[in-house]
Amino acid sequence: MGKSVYVCGPLTELSAEEQARAKAFYVQLADVCQETTGVRAFVPHEHYDPVLHANFTPSQVDEAERRQVCEGSSLLLVVALAPSWGGGIEVEMANRSGVPVIVLCEQEKLDQRRISRLLRGNPAVRKIISYRDPAEALEKLRSELA
Repeated sequence: MGKSVYVCGPLTELSAEEQARAKAFYVQLADVCQETTGVRAFVPHEHYDPVLHANFTPSQVDEAERRQVCEGSSLLLVVALAPSWGGGIEVEMANRSGVPVIVLCEQEKLDQRRISRLLRGNPAVRKIISYRDPAEALEKLRSELA
């Protein structure tokens, strides 16, 4: 099996309601990747959800996700819904491993300068895709990957 897109976004510090919305969006993004590239994206919560898979130690999660980002990914798709410590680490792992990064963010947050300049300025970031609603995000990602 070939390398896949890695969907990177916040989860741990979100409220339960926000987590549910984020997870559903990440799954939709993974489905778009499957449709356009033939390979389903790696979505971390499907493997290491902090609630459903709480038995994994922090070291195990780091090792597995580091391997996935650095060795198993063709692209890191950063979904900038909210600040994320893990997401920042994943971006730098991608940078160090030569994995390109696309940042997907809400247009309003970008306009209000609420997307970190450190993230946007990372050398691995190849493109920033802004959107007004989730449907537009899915369509823009579909076009980008086609």
